[in-house]
Amino acid sequence: MIYFIINPESGSGRGRAAVPVIERIMRENNAEYSLIHTKQGGDFTDISDYIDYNEAAAAVCVGGDGTIQEYIGLAAGKNIRFGIIPAGSGNDLILSIPDPDFMPVRAFKSFEEKIIYYTNKIIRGKTIDVDAVSVNNGEKYFFNIGGTGIDIQVLKDAQPIKKLFGSSSYFLSLIKNVVTYKTEEMTITVDSEVETDKILLAAVCNGSYYGGGMKVAPPAVMNDGLITLCRIRKMPRIKMMTLFPKVKPGRHINLREVSFVNCLSVKLEFNGKKTINLDGNLYDFENSVLFDIMKNAVRLIV
Repeated sequence: MIYFIINPESGSGRGRAAVPVIERIMRENNAEYSLIHTKQGGDFTDISDYIDYNEAAAAVCVGGDGTIQEYIGLAAGKNIRFGIIPAGSGNDLILSIPDPDFMPVRAFKSFEEKIIYYTNKIIRGKTIDVDAVSVNNGEKYFFNIGGTGIDIQVLKDAQPIKKLFGSSSYFLSLIKNVVTYKTEEMTITVDSEVETDKILLAAVCNGSYYGGGMKVAPPAVMNDGLITLCRIRKMPRIKMMTLFPKVKPGRHINLREVSFVNCLSVKLEFNGKKTINLDGNLYDFENSVLFDIMKNAVRLIV
């Protein structure tokens, strides 16, 4: 049985629009499947109760990166294949997956053609082992990029204009926050090394891309058994204006305030409550948050 977890609201309704196409392809291939529609954020336990792990061949998320983050726990560390049918507004995760058959969005003539392509991948069932990241000892998981800093405010400001501008909403929000964002002090423990500094951005990366195609962590590889931490320290605002056009193609790596380190764990400590981004979903944590790599945690369908 292949279980499709569908977020009908993702991508301004693209998740819902994908359903009849998926059903048609599954029926044409005489494949057993079940559709599970998400109702609201935080319903992971309810969704997992619908899956019979004794008969499940795969769990497949139909939606954007945020949907995948919410339900990657269905497969992380479990003996079940995990698939993705991208139907969100950004779909940055797809850009990071080490897939030799990857096709960029522009290669598809229509949304339907894209859904057919990815559904056929699910039916073929070819897999690779990839890493995931555990948050606070399994309280949550994510697949791509987590962290905090200016990106949090960028995400918050992008939400109201997302339906109108799609992935471009992130870039428009960035431009605004270059002028308005205030950098805060944070303590970061990388494995056993501790540093306190004013951090513009701390991105805990398993993949390379987020925020609508920005290549924030060029060194990150999803199946190397390592977290890639991207730290961007406080810099003059005039320099920030030159930073973000460089982030999109990944040319920020040579800036003095930017550093990368590969590690097994990252702990962020801060005063009071802080909002943390996990693959586009925003969660509040008190005083600290711990990230640990889970090597080969997911059998990902490619």
